[in-house]
Amino acid sequence: MKRCALLLLVALSAVSAASDDKKKDDKKGKQPAAPVVVDPVMDADAKLAAGDVDGAIRLLEAVMSTNGAAALKLGVLREGRGEIDVAVDAYRAAAATLTGPAKGEALGRMAVAQDARGMAEAGATAATAVAADPEGLWPTIAASRQRVHEGKADEAIALAQKAVAAGGGAAATAALAYAQEAKGDMAAAEASYRQAIAADPKAVSATVGLATVLRKTGRAGEAEPMLAQVIEASPGAVEAYKEMARVKIALKRPQEALADANLAAAMAENDAEAQALVVEVRVAGALQSLAAGQADLAVSDLMQLRDKNPESVAVRLGLAKAQIARRDTAGALAELQKAVELEPKNADALYQLGQVLLLRRDAASAAAAFQKAAALEPANTAYATALGSALVGAQQFAPAIDVLTRLVELPDYKQPDGFVSLGQAYVQGKRYKDALPVLQKATSIAPENADAWATLGWAYFGLKDAAKFKESAAKARTLGYKEPTLLAYLKRIEGGETIK
Repeated sequence: MKRCALLLLVALSAVSAASDDKKKDDKKGKQPAAPVVVDPVMDADAKLAAGDVDGAIRLLEAVMSTNGAAALKLGVLREGRGEIDVAVDAYRAAAATLTGPAKGEALGRMAVAQDARGMAEAGATAATAVAADPEGLWPTIAASRQRVHEGKADEAIALAQKAVAAGGGAAATAALAYAQEAKGDMAAAEASYRQAIAADPKAVSATVGLATVLRKTGRAGEAEPMLAQVIEASPGAVEAYKEMARVKIALKRPQEALADANLAAAMAENDAEAQALVVEVRVAGALQSLAAGQADLAVSDLMQLRDKNPESVAVRLGLAKAQIARRDTAGALAELQKAVELEPKNADALYQLGQVLLLRRDAASAAAAFQKAAALEPANTAYATALGSALVGAQQFAPAIDVLTRLVELPDYKQPDGFVSLGQAYVQGKRYKDALPVLQKATSIAPENADAWATLGWAYFGLKDAAKFKESAAKARTLGYKEPTLLAYLKRIEGGETIK
């Protein structure tokens, strides 16, 4: 009996031990799984690869306040759609959590975006980007754009070229174009913008930059469809609407321009440039009255606009043009002097000031104004032509010859005015032989230009070539030349007198 009880106890113990082992095994099998690491940037990339841009943006927005890489990615996506304001917010969030070169990139991109939107803090952001990563690509691009605003185009070009060499792609090439545009080298700027667009066809800033160059070089009609495509693809691209307004001003469609300017201002409430553009468009509308021969109406409208916007250079320039049409050179002079005071580096204001000073027979002061305008935009041949002509009027023949010789030697320069002014400088400086080829070129370019034939006549007069003088002066007379001294001498030579 005792032996049976003992066997039963052993058996029960074995069962109990087996049960305990099973429980232990069950507990081991129920250990929690290792946590799954979620990378929102990788998930966003997957959505982008699947064409789900909105899904990627929602994913990144959910973590942007705590994940710097995600915020940086979000900023790039937003900026690519022309949504600059929200892109700036994303870059700011990225910079708050990232460190080192990544922080420099976030701040550099943020500065470039702020600059595109005309935000005053862009300069400070660029400086902070450089401090975070002095040799970084995006800090360098941002610094280049800021050098443009500081009037240091050569430094801006050098920085942009450095960024291009470092593999900066479309953004670096667009920065180079921006600097070249600021220096006045429109041909180089156009080539660089086109190169940037070829590298990234969706680059909004490069396309808007190219449109700006086209407008500035008299090709606004080419710029319009380009901007329309940007606006269709990126409805939030405020910069495209701004430039479209300027293009439509150039195309003499101020009412349409006003709609674009108002939309840009509504989309960017705190954008001072957009607000100023609305005023600029209203100036263009008032100047339409001037073009229609209603100078008094234009002056009245522009005076009201000036009183509401006394700091607007555009308004004062427009008012000065209207006053000139009314022969009020004193009023125009006051407006232009104030415009230059408000914006000393406004080349157009300086050029218009020079024109008014010429009307007031102050050639020396006009030359000084034209000199400043030409220095600001060295590639602008109209400014160089005006400068040379004013120097001739001021009897400053040596500097006039220097300016005008460089002008007429430009490969694409075909305007008769520069050749005529250079010929006048030679004639008045008694360098008659030097004047002949220049003036012959002028008459070949513009055979109906009476001033060219008259000045050529004076060159032959100085050389005592009566036959050639008579031929050239008679041509000028046929073309309507009215200056009495030349006509009096022509009459005497035709009457048989010789040149003494």
